[in-house]
Amino acid sequence: MKRFFQMLLLVAFVFTSRTFSQEKEIPFNIGIFGGLNFNMHSPDLTGVSVDPPFVPIRYKDNQTSLGGHFGLIANIPVNHMFIITGRLGYHMAGGEIVDSASVNTLTSSINYVEFTPGVQIHNLISGSGLYLLGGLEFGIPMSPSFSVDFDDGVNPQPNIVNDAEITDAATRIALALGVGWMFEVSDNIFLTPEISYRLPFTEVSSDETYQTWEVPQLRLGLALTFGLSKQPDNVYEEEDDKFFNVGMNTVKGIDRQGNKSDLRKISVEETQYTELFPLLPYVFFNENSDVPDPKTQTLAGTRESGNFSTETLEPDALKINSSTLDIVGSRMKKDKNASIKLVGTIDNVNEKAGTGLAQRRAEFVKNYLVTNYGIEANRITVETTGLPSRPSSSRDPEGVQENRRVEIYPINTNSTLLDPIIIESDRQRIAEPTIVEFSPKVESSSEIGGWELEVKQAGRIIKRLSGQGKVEDIQWGIMPNELAASEIPVDYTYHVWDNQDNKKSISGSIPVEYFSITRKKSEERPDRTISKYSLVVFGFDSPEVSESDKRIVMNNIVPNIKFNSTVQIYGYTDRIGDEKYNKELAGKRAESVLKLLQSKVRDAKYEKYEVGESVLVYDNNKTAGRQLSRTVQIYVITPKN
Repeated sequence: MKRFFQMLLLVAFVFTSRTFSQEKEIPFNIGIFGGLNFNMHSPDLTGVSVDPPFVPIRYKDNQTSLGGHFGLIANIPVNHMFIITGRLGYHMAGGEIVDSASVNTLTSSINYVEFTPGVQIHNLISGSGLYLLGGLEFGIPMSPSFSVDFDDGVNPQPNIVNDAEITDAATRIALALGVGWMFEVSDNIFLTPEISYRLPFTEVSSDETYQTWEVPQLRLGLALTFGLSKQPDNVYEEEDDKFFNVGMNTVKGIDRQGNKSDLRKISVEETQYTELFPLLPYVFFNENSDVPDPKTQTLAGTRESGNFSTETLEPDALKINSSTLDIVGSRMKKDKNASIKLVGTIDNVNEKAGTGLAQRRAEFVKNYLVTNYGIEANRITVETTGLPSRPSSSRDPEGVQENRRVEIYPINTNSTLLDPIIIESDRQRIAEPTIVEFSPKVESSSEIGGWELEVKQAGRIIKRLSGQGKVEDIQWGIMPNELAASEIPVDYTYHVWDNQDNKKSISGSIPVEYFSITRKKSEERPDRTISKYSLVVFGFDSPEVSESDKRIVMNNIVPNIKFNSTVQIYGYTDRIGDEKYNKELAGKRAESVLKLLQSKVRDAKYEKYEVGESVLVYDNNKTAGRQLSRTVQIYVITPKN
């Protein structure tokens, strides 16, 4: 029985930990119940023989007996899941126990009037009648008595003790745990089989003569109840109107020009690859705050006490630009001659001049560098202004958000403080296409609460993207080395839930083809080196190449362009403003870069693409993501001999 009790608790835990999307309403109902008891007498008591020499008689062997129970039952619903149940009944717990010599048989008559309040947990399985029961049984003993028969096989003596009273009979208190199934056999008429286990906390009697003597029970019962309340007819019609469907319309690949096509596979190539990650000279703040926005700036120096290293940065432009202060601090620590000017700004819309907010923002940045990187205070100049010198649009809320910042200007124009981060390797894995777009289809009678897209390869989570409310297309930009050096498919699972916490998921997979350097040689495929550069210091609404970007072109890009190189130039923008105008602006920026490169290296093959906002190369929900999206990306692809 102990094992049964443990299993019952396990079942209760498993079922109550689940969440289900549909619920079965149960009305207030009353009725009758009855069934069998398997009484498990567990005695350890001593009596005395009635004849000389009056030797002790010990009863200590467990015995079972059959009894019955019946009574009245009422079930009161609290909600769709919990029901208060009360049972008033009569049950028979008597039986026979035999002494250790097997010559004396004690036959007990132990009956109780019981009251059992409890709780039923319903709707554990959607639409079913399954429930779990928990409660306490209180039993009042009704004139309990016992008789003793003697039979040694030679001289049997029945009723040597006849109907003797069990003195000091105790009120029975027992834990009731069970499971049942409620069947609606007709309109508002329920037939409910139930199995339960009763674990007593008290003994049959408090008299020392009868201690110890407990009677656990296993009960099999059946209840017939009648509903006294009924749900309105239109409840079921409303349930029928509810729906929640999810699917995946398309999975497309997006090339660098913004062209979309059905994605049949992802090609991964192992090649020599270099990528230049630009560093924005800005630290962004939330409205009326003088502490950097934690979504766009992580402050590693407060944890690492100035031991930050750019070698630990991930090859991800957004993550790199969330460490602007630590990159600047570590570089100033190495270059003792480097000095900077900080300019604190406000948005001039929701933030007004004269509050000292711009000053506090700049002072925060200065104090951070001084405290965490030991930079001398006289190497950092602080100034303030209203709007930035090259502000974003104040007519758009996202532009207003971008104007809350501190700008960082190296005082020495030849300074390398804001130079890009360059990551290069002889063997890196580059994916084509570089962007995968998932277009889910969700139909729901309730509002969508949120969604999550999980991308895995060989069980390893590669990317997890999420959002709230409206379902939209999801773009996954594949970073270098993000996919494994194998042809294991990429698996994705799209989860979505509504505001009623109903959940649906859909899964799929994308084949992967992998071209290692060894495979390319064996198949005589051309090998190549790929270098990627991003120029981002374009003013808002401006196509002009900045002086700092010109220096990057001269120092980093031009030396890597060979006579047989193909130079692909892509112009991108963020999502602020008119899409057509943004595309024209992207084309002008790409043209400016093209002319600059052609003036330095004439023999290479050049290709120019104006993409605009049709491909958002970075997350435009983030301030830094929009700034980084105002970019011209340059790919230098050179065949290897």
